[in-house]
Amino acid sequence: MPYQSPLHLLDSLQIEPSQLNPAGLVQVRKKILAEFNLTPDITIAVGNKQYTKDEALKAIDQLKELQHLNDHAAIFQDKPLLAWLENPTGAEFPIQSISDQHWSGQQSPFFDEILADGLQAYCSYLLKRRQFSTIIDPLALAFSLPDPLPYTLQETIYEFIQDITAQLEEAQKVPNHRRDPTTFGYIVYDDWADFLNSLPKSAFWHVVNDYCVAAVNYTVAVQHYLRDFVYEITHQLVRTNCDSGLKTTIQSNYQIYRENYHHKPGASETKSRSYGWVIWLVVVLIKLAIACSG
Repeated sequence: MPYQSPLHLLDSLQIEPSQLNPAGLVQVRKKILAEFNLTPDITIAVGNKQYTKDEALKAIDQLKELQHLNDHAAIFQDKPLLAWLENPTGAEFPIQSISDQHWSGQQSPFFDEILADGLQAYCSYLLKRRQFSTIIDPLALAFSLPDPLPYTLQETIYEFIQDITAQLEEAQKVPNHRRDPTTFGYIVYDDWADFLNSLPKSAFWHVVNDYCVAAVNYTVAVQHYLRDFVYEITHQLVRTNCDSGLKTTIQSNYQIYRENYHHKPGASETKSRSYGWVIWLVVVLIKLAIACSG
């Protein structure tokens, strides 16, 4: 559940954040009691809300007993940050506010937990919408949080990449030449490779390598039917950080596709097919090597 500030009471009780201390709250309590003593009414208007005496005093007592008061106050006074924490998928991402708070040297474990929850919701939202260029900065903030706060988000991303890898492996078995470019269209853009390269190597190296192997094998399976698509996928694989042996194969494939498919779309199918068998064999061997080293 998104963070909800307990300090919205400040607005309705017309309390300034500077009054959030025992002495200040005592003065507010006295002021409220004085207003009730001066009126025969059961309720009084404080801000835009009507309070009975009991409601007003209980609201003040809640503030007196509130833990992590400084963190709540800092968030409450930063309205862009407050809006985003309370609605991570609907409000604008306040990267400057978060950076200022996070790198101020005054952040607390409580604030880090609130921030981690917001980043989890926001990054999951961006992943589902394939907004890979937008997610890079929030991920950098999330992964800079102390362990174990980033773990849940790491698992979400890990499973996301695993799912794409599994889909490519299935598509390799039964390619759909009409549907596949739509299903996997996002992996031909720069922001996909940039996203993969932004992930911490210590946590994602294995799963990114698995994805690259699946993508290479898929391109080999459909190279005679989806030539431009294969070229574009391989172009992004060249840009993606992966195992050095696998990278060599990808670069070799890329050169073959450039010479036979991209720049020479009329290249003979026989020649292309012979290349395909060489590519396939090398990729299978590399996949076995990666599995053994893991």
